[in-house]
Parts: sequence; C-alpha cells; structure tokens
Amino acid sequence: KQWYQRRVRVTNNLRHRLIMRAVIFLAIVGVAFGLNICKGVDKNAIKSAYATARTGATAILGASCPSFNLDKVAFSGACKSLVKQATCYGIKAASYYDVGTVSYGLLAGDVKNIESLGNQACREAEACYDQVAAAMQNCLDNNANFVQDTIDAAELAYKNNFEAQVAAFARENQGSLLGDLINMAMDQFTSADDIREFIDDLLTEEVVADAQAAAAEAKAMAESWCKDGCTSITANFLKGIFKHMNGGGCTDASVFCGECQARAASYFTRNSLPCCIENVVQKGIEAYEYVVANYEGALSDYAAQIGGSLSASALAEAESIKDRVVGEFACVRAVYEANQPECA
Repeated sequence: KQWYQRRVRVTNNLRHRLIMRAVIFLAIVGVAFGLNICKGVDKNAIKSAYATARTGATAILGASCPSFNLDKVAFSGACKSLVKQATCYGIKAASYYDVGTVSYGLLAGDVKNIESLGNQACREAEACYDQVAAAMQNCLDNNANFVQDTIDAAELAYKNNFEAQVAAFARENQGSLLGDLINMAMDQFTSADDIREFIDDLLTEEVVADAQAAAAEAKAMAESWCKDGCTSITANFLKGIFKHMNGGGCTDASVFCGECQARAASYFTRNSLPCCIENVVQKGIEAYEYVVANYEGALSDYAAQIGGSLSASALAEAESIKDRVVGEFACVRAVYEANQPECA
C-alpha cells in the first residue's frame, strides 16, 4: 500500500510539473500588449533569482570565460526587459499554479501574462539572442578550450551541488518510472565525457542535417508567427475556449476526454480554430511523420533497451502513462478533425 501511495504521489507531482512546463513553454513561444508582469512581484524575489543566476554563471563560466558578465549579457541592453518580465512570470507562475488541481479556468486567467510575454518575445528575442551570441563568441575567441573548460566546470558544479540530491531522490523512488530512469542515467553517464560520447554516437551526418533543417524551419515559423500577429490571435482563442470548457464536470486541465471534450466540441459550434494554430499543427504533423519514416527503427531500439532495464513496477507505470496519453490524444484528435479549418 505504501509503495502504491508513493507511486501515485510521484505520478501526480510529475503531472503537475509537466503542466507547469507546458504553460511556461507557451509563454516562451508566445500566445495584453504592454502588460507589466512584474507588477505585484516582490522585488526581493527578483533579486534572489538574479543572484542565483549570477552564482551559476560564475561557477560554470568564471574560469573558462573570465570576461563574461551576466549583468551585461542578460540583465541589461537588449535582454534587460525581456529577461525581467520572464523572471517575474516564472515567480508568479510558481505561486499561481501551486494548487492541487489546475483547471481550465486557471489557465484562462493566465493567458494575458502569456500573451504579453509572447508579444514581447516577438519584439525583442532576436536582439537579445544576438547580444548573448556575441558574448559567447567572445568567450570562444579568447579561449581555444572554452567548450571543454565549460563542460568540466558544469560537471564539477553538478557533482558538488546536485548529484547527492538526485541520487537520494532516485533511491527514495526506486521502482517508480522516474526513479528507475534517473538510476539508469546515473549508471550510464558518470561524467560529461560519457554524455558527449553518447551524443556523438547519435549525431550522424543525416541527424545533423535534419537538425539544421528543423532549426531553419522553426526560425521561419517563428518569424511568420510574429509577423502575422499570431500571439494575440491565439491568446484570444485560448482564453475563449478555456473559459467555455471550465465548469460542470470539466474541472481538471490534465484530463480532456469526457466532459472537457464535450465542452470543447460545443465551443466549435460557434467558433473556429485560428489558422495561426492550424498552420503550426500541420507543421508538427509533418515533422512527426518525417521522424517516424526516418528514425522509427532507432527509436524503437532505444525504447526496447530502456524497457528491458526497468523494474516490473516502473514498466507497468510506463504502460499506464502511455495508455493514458494515447487515449487523451485520441480525444483531442477527434475534436480537431471534426473542426479542422480550411487555411491557405
């Protein structure tokens, strides 16, 4: 019984973290212009976040690139406002979503912040990227061993600050999917060199070429998204459908099948999916089909290797998660296919 309760607790925590990460991801890719997300945020919390970032930058880049100054690179110039607003969003979101169950109503209430940060990213992300890239290039120009020195410093920082905590978590959750995966990773990757060798084995010329093509496609999509005003268009749609879905038997945003599916379907009787979203969905489908066609064999081999190393309880948990994801996706697909718009 204790093992079962522990597994349920770990699974629920993981689900909560996945929802949080999904929301933060939407904030980055962009979905009320000029909104100050930092309003009401404790200034000491912002200072603490910046101090933590400075400590990390010093630990990892202090020796390999002494000239690197995080305040100049991230907290001023082209990045100053975007980084501050993103930091404030992270602080707010940590509190806002610290609830037992995330509802669609809760998501609807956060769309304005996500929209604001997304629009700001459209305006400022490129210049911020250039500022960071220039700083990194300066590090490379002044230290021929910059990459290796930085990797070594990151490995040392991990071992000194996090390795014991990660190992303890893995021990406490042994027999769960997450616990087993962490144990497997710690057994296989004992150093940064192990990770690099593993990645090097994966990076064939074909994979590198595909990754470069995907990056170029993603950049073009982002530029088109911002140019067409898709952030606010998508925000208005999400706010509307989330509010409509919230209520009745639809009380948990991690569940779509059933009442939430019915309420979403009814929303489409009077509203249509924006082409901004439809175009992204179609690009995602194309990418998925390409990966399946070209890498299905390799991915199946990796899955089999991982599955063969999992405990019986972790494997059962993995199967349960897979069945649930497949089931939820089928419900989402049914609503999407019944209401797919015609877009150019």
